[in-house]
Amino acid sequence: MDPLVSVVIPAHNSARYIAETLASVLAQKHRPLEILVVDDGSTDSTRELVREAAAEIRLIEQEQRGHPAARNAGVRAASGEFLGFLDHDDLWSAEKLELQLASFARDPSLDLVFGHIQNFFTPEMTEEERQRVRVPLQPLPGLLQGAMLARRASFDRVGFFSEERGMGDFLDWYGRAMLAGMKVEMRAETVVHRRIHANNYQRVHKHRRPEYLRAVKALLDRRRGILK
Repeated sequence: MDPLVSVVIPAHNSARYIAETLASVLAQKHRPLEILVVDDGSTDSTRELVREAAAEIRLIEQEQRGHPAARNAGVRAASGEFLGFLDHDDLWSAEKLELQLASFARDPSLDLVFGHIQNFFTPEMTEEERQRVRVPLQPLPGLLQGAMLARRASFDRVGFFSEERGMGDFLDWYGRAMLAGMKVEMRAETVVHRRIHANNYQRVHKHRRPEYLRAVKALLDRRRGILK
C-alpha cells in the first residue's frame, strides 16, 4: 500500500492565491493524500474558497497566531507517515511527491528529502517592483519547508516549529534536525514554484529580518553547546 502523505498549508487572508495553491496539491500523482489547510484567523473569503475547492480538504480554524503556529496545528492533526508543507501562495510541481517518495523508497534511512525551488513574479508586479526585489529566477536548492518532504518520525524526534522565531522558524527547525543527525537528500528537480508578489517581499528577503538573524545565532549557539 502506498504511504499516506499529509500536506499542511497555513493560510491567512489567502483568498487571492489559495485556490491555485490547492490545485497544485490536488494535481499530485501520488495518492493517498491528506490535505490540511489551517486558517490563521482570516477575515476574507479564504475559508469559503477552501471549502469549495474539494471535499477531501480538511479545514482547521484558529485565531491568528502566525504561520509557525498554524503549521504546528497541522502537524498535530496530521495522520500521514510523511509530511509536506506549502505556503498559501506557492505552487508544487506536479511530480513533487512522486519524486521525493521515490527517494525514500530507494533509501529507507532518509529522514528528509528536499528539491529545487524556482521563483516567479506575479504578472501584476511592475518592472520597478521586480528590480527592487531582485530575486534569482533560475532553479536553486530549496532549503525551505515548501521544498521538503519529511518522515512524520522526524517531528517526533526534533519537535515542532518554534513559534517565537517568526520568519526564522524553519531555519531553527532544520538546525535542530541537523544536530539530531538526520539524513537529508537534495533532489536536482524543481519541486516548488515560489510566487513573488508585492505583499511577500519580507518573506523573500527574510535573511534581513531580526528574527531570522536570531534563529541563525541560536543555531550557532547550539553547535557550540551553549544551548541544548
